[in-house]
Amino acid sequence: MQKRTTPSEALLRKYPEQVVLVTTRSADGRPNVMAVGWVAIASSDPPMFVLGIDDGAYTYELITRTKEFVVAFPSERMARETLFAGSHSGRDKDKFAEAGIGAEPAALVKAPLVADAVANFECVLVEISRPGDCPLVMGKVVAAHAHEDTSLRRLYTTAKGHTLGGVRAAAGGE
Repeated sequence: MQKRTTPSEALLRKYPEQVVLVTTRSADGRPNVMAVGWVAIASSDPPMFVLGIDDGAYTYELITRTKEFVVAFPSERMARETLFAGSHSGRDKDKFAEAGIGAEPAALVKAPLVADAVANFECVLVEISRPGDCPLVMGKVVAAHAHEDTSLRRLYTTAKGHTLGGVRAAAGGE
């Protein structure tokens, strides 16, 4: 049986939810990575992702400038790294180096792949829309990569907040 509640209260029941790492590269070549929980497949033909990224985030700024990014699905062994990527800003630090995230060159975009991710999707920006308070970034997949180790499992968040089980980005800094 259902009981009426607020959207905020009901949304607390959505866990576990997926989390991805979004990588970008600045014009001067510095890589950046951010944890994003608001992600969905927007199309299968052509393949596209849609991401909810705060417009104050450094990642959003880089995507609007470079028009490209990578969506990486971290493995469950990457909880610490993903938490770091989602709770620190890349404006003034190299989050790849500080978090110990391995990078590999992408095939078609300048943003790096995440070496230990289950899968990586190179994307070019299609559009940004703002149906509410958070911009939606839509990217078309131009290349895809899967980890050689098929036994790797994806990382999911398990609760709201910054706990090891709950990998959620802080507002505005990434």
